[in-house]
Amino acid sequence: MKILLVDDNAMYRSAFRRNLLLRDYEVIEAENGDDATRLFQEHQPDVVITDLSMGTPREGLDVIRSIKQLDPLTPIVMISAVGTFEEGAEAHSLGASRVLSKSNIEEHIEDFYKAIDDGYASGLRNREARREIEHLLSDPDAVPDGGASRLRQFAADASLHAVVRSEAYDALLVATETELRRNSEETAAKDSSEEESTQLLGVLREKIPGLDSFSPESLKELRTAELFFMRQGDSRPTMGADFSRNIGFSYCFAVENEAKHRLRRRLQRFLSMKQNMRIVRALIDPSSRQLDLFFHQYLIRLQQQIPFDFTVDNVRQVLSRIVEHEARYKPDGLKALGILLVFFGRDYTIKTLKEIVHIDNPLGVKSFESEMHLLRFAHLLTALQHYRNPYIHPEISDMEKVSKIRDTAIQCLKEMHKLTP
Repeated sequence: MKILLVDDNAMYRSAFRRNLLLRDYEVIEAENGDDATRLFQEHQPDVVITDLSMGTPREGLDVIRSIKQLDPLTPIVMISAVGTFEEGAEAHSLGASRVLSKSNIEEHIEDFYKAIDDGYASGLRNREARREIEHLLSDPDAVPDGGASRLRQFAADASLHAVVRSEAYDALLVATETELRRNSEETAAKDSSEEESTQLLGVLREKIPGLDSFSPESLKELRTAELFFMRQGDSRPTMGADFSRNIGFSYCFAVENEAKHRLRRRLQRFLSMKQNMRIVRALIDPSSRQLDLFFHQYLIRLQQQIPFDFTVDNVRQVLSRIVEHEARYKPDGLKALGILLVFFGRDYTIKTLKEIVHIDNPLGVKSFESEMHLLRFAHLLTALQHYRNPYIHPEISDMEKVSKIRDTAIQCLKEMHKLTP
């Protein structure tokens, strides 16, 4: 097991290192948050142990935040001599698996080792599940042979990390999209007339500029979503127990379908050009298969301007799939579409560890008034997928989410005509 130990006190680091080496762990040492981020990307440790108070009283929390952005599945144990209950609670909320007191660590050394071993075992289990999820997502032929059932098992497994369950849920929607759409359309057809559908689109036409230019498939999904939304609270048996969730599906399908329709030619052109593939590869460190360190830092700064609903790990997955599939790559959801727009739909320059990379809007998106306008649109796309997932903000009721999804979907569609096909 490889452990990254983060502590600015050399004496404590030395003592912890000796104990860990006696347990046959491999130990990498970092004395501050910046070193921790760099060494994490370089060595890909199995577990991170960090102090709380280092250069600043809360630097350990920044370490947790940074590591979880890089890889949310890495278990982190925080130790502290001065941390308060509130800081311990915040460490847990940021993703620390355990918070231990440094002052009496020798008395509870077995708890310390158990926290490491439990975290390691959990990390292995989650990574194995994630690998299977990614395989099922990349191999559509596996779905009819039980792939969808396997994804449902992962999504329902409370022992797995919420990120893995969330990814299983999103993959399940991709794998069963055709079935979900057919069921929604059949339900809508039973409960609506042509006149009612026309009236619904008439109401939306006042809210969404350029609605008549949308593809027929997108309009069909939008009609279905609006019909379901208007029938909230309807007690007819045809609506079913998952009625509110079906509303969310239909709004998301409408937005995703129209975004893919309008980006299809641009994306095909982007993926077919070798210079664009070289750009994508330059953003990934080939040795660690993680994002280039400088690109990761750029992404963190960008997230401070606009809090996108995707992580560094989400970006890594999208770029890795592009590298793997090249011209055969297909974005697998609203989050992937948003990431593509953020990083390949505008002009900017990145200094990586090896070179300076100029990214000159390779998707050719030019209809937005400003770069910030484009970034806000991408944020809306990723937020829509974020709201749809039941493992994100589970404390919010389905009906509350439905209203949020509808509002966000309409905001997306109001901006959609700026993506000229």
